[in-house]
Amino acid sequence: MHLRQIEHPRAAVFLVSGRLDSTSTPELEKKVLLSLESGVRHLVMDFSELEYINSAGLRVLVMSYQRLNPRGGTVMICGVRDYIAEIFDISGYNRIFAMHADMAHAMQEIDATPDAQ
Repeated sequence: MHLRQIEHPRAAVFLVSGRLDSTSTPELEKKVLLSLESGVRHLVMDFSELEYINSAGLRVLVMSYQRLNPRGGTVMICGVRDYIAEIFDISGYNRIFAMHADMAHAMQEIDATPDAQ
């Protein structure tokens, strides 16, 4: 997995490429937790270059949702490939995460939120 964080005043934005599995998930979880502890209310995951995700990767997303939702925050997933989108559809996670075609659409939603951090 390759992970890159993009600075944004209202969200923690991560570009994730490669494989998100039990070997690589701890790095992502650590960075996500640091962002959530800093008070960010929106998490954006750009999966346009993600090739694989398993339950360990999904667990980090669910954990993020559980922490952000009570604070009025959101977890946004964007740019997923068809076969990864199918995982979100089958699991039902497409109903709890805001799914966007690309990063631009996710950022438009954040920028339209007046109380976003």
